[in-house]
Amino acid sequence: MGTRIKNLQVTKVVDGDTIKVLLNDKREFLRLDCVDTEEILNHDSKPRTNAGIAAAEMAQQYFTNEHGFLTKIDIEFDDNEPVEVCLEKYRDHHGRLICCVHKYGENFNLKLIKEGWSPYFIKYGNSRLYHQEMMEAEADAQSHNRIIWNRQTNESSAFRNYTILMPWWSLRASIVDDFRRYGQPNGVLSVRLDYPQILLAAMQQQKITIFCDLQEGITKWIGNSAIIHTGTKDHSLKLWIPEATDEKYAPLVYLINKRYTGLGRGYVYVTGQVTMYRDKPEITLTSLQQLSDFCPIFQSTSSTNSQTFIYNKTQT
Repeated sequence: MGTRIKNLQVTKVVDGDTIKVLLNDKREFLRLDCVDTEEILNHDSKPRTNAGIAAAEMAQQYFTNEHGFLTKIDIEFDDNEPVEVCLEKYRDHHGRLICCVHKYGENFNLKLIKEGWSPYFIKYGNSRLYHQEMMEAEADAQSHNRIIWNRQTNESSAFRNYTILMPWWSLRASIVDDFRRYGQPNGVLSVRLDYPQILLAAMQQQKITIFCDLQEGITKWIGNSAIIHTGTKDHSLKLWIPEATDEKYAPLVYLINKRYTGLGRGYVYVTGQVTMYRDKPEITLTSLQQLSDFCPIFQSTSSTNSQTFIYNKTQT
């Protein structure tokens, strides 16, 4: 069981996988963990679908009691750390809390998968608590052709292409699993999970290795310099490539664009000296050797594994 906060009042149902609750006298958005119901509005690359509209209507009914009032729920984080730690760590890039929701003992996240409202969404890693149950629930929904797995549901609307998305999510989940297995025990820091330690290292201008997501790619150009923002709204790290159009540094841009952005690997280990720039931590990228698909600390401490973990020009 993960850390739980009980008896929170739902104040709004936004859609099938997002609600608002009253927590510590503040209205907080909850983004339900490991689920991704379809959209009620066109949003970025996600289209508005019949399944998304139906999921939002179902959620509204689910969290409304027989008297027409919104219910109270329990929330559960994907680990058993202290509440104050969970409230800091388990947030998405919009600042929403990432958690499971329980109502009267029922796991709503699991219900969404089992009934076919959502796939088992592992783009940001497998569930530590409910991986087996969610895998089985997804298989059950698929085998019975429920909601999103039934072509007729979205026959008169747009649809999401899970044939493309699910293998990509699986790749990302496997990378996160490797980080949990090798990176975390060897002192690699996560932008989302270890931000206070990253800030401290930046103030001391230390050399560190960070696990971060480059899916969005280069977010800004200032002259010939490329800037990449990674992390969340409140936990932001900047990667800076000086003179990125120069022949010396251009391979860094090519590698990031071709290997990590969009439907690429996304996650990467970045090693370098971290400093503070305008109250945000920053690492300057000047070498391909600063980027790695595998934990560089694990490589240096393992004498039995002969595989090359650091990126090099011959790696495919």
